[in-house]
Amino acid sequence: MPASTIIVQFRDGSPATSKRVVLGFSSGQTDAAFTDRTGRVVVEHRSVGRATVYVSGDDVGSFSAPGTFAATLR
Repeated sequence: MPASTIIVQFRDGSPATSKRVVLGFSSGQTDAAFTDRTGRVVVEHRSVGRATVYVSGDDVGSFSAPGTFAATLR
């Protein structure tokens, strides 16, 4: 199964721990996964292609999945 790595941090560069991450595809969404102490999470997904990244319910951008995406929270 394809998987993507999502890295979530705050503006000061500190890792955003325990954040809920969901990837949205045209065919549906992934199950929620949560960032670890380094702000990283690997999300498994059945779909490939353009994915919207949601962190704690907020749209933080999109990327081509599988792949890696970095999000900076406000």
